[in-house]
Amino acid sequence: METNDLPLFNYTVVPSNETETSKDAAESIKDKINGMCLDVLRCVRNFEDGLTCDQVEEILGMKHQTASARLNDLSKCQPAFLQHRFDTSTGKPLRRHTRSGRTARIYFVTPYGMSVA
Repeated sequence: METNDLPLFNYTVVPSNETETSKDAAESIKDKINGMCLDVLRCVRNFEDGLTCDQVEEILGMKHQTASARLNDLSKCQPAFLQHRFDTSTGKPLRRHTRSGRTARIYFVTPYGMSVA
């Protein structure tokens, strides 16, 4: 799949809480959502052991809300570009420590996500 086949992502959502300010903000980033998703996908793909949202934020210099939203978009696309892997003993998503000392779920690229240039 080539990146000039944009839009690549069929689930990306421009957030808004329906206030005028929120609608204006959502409209201002509408054309950038697909590119941000591609940046996040490429970032996670570079790490075989996956990344947490905190790591994506740090690597790409994104705000938490932006990175989290794009990771969510990429996980909910059909087919999904990102997924969680699960601990075989607990059945829970794999986690690692963040800069704050808490743990966060790790995102991994799916085989479909590997097909994007």
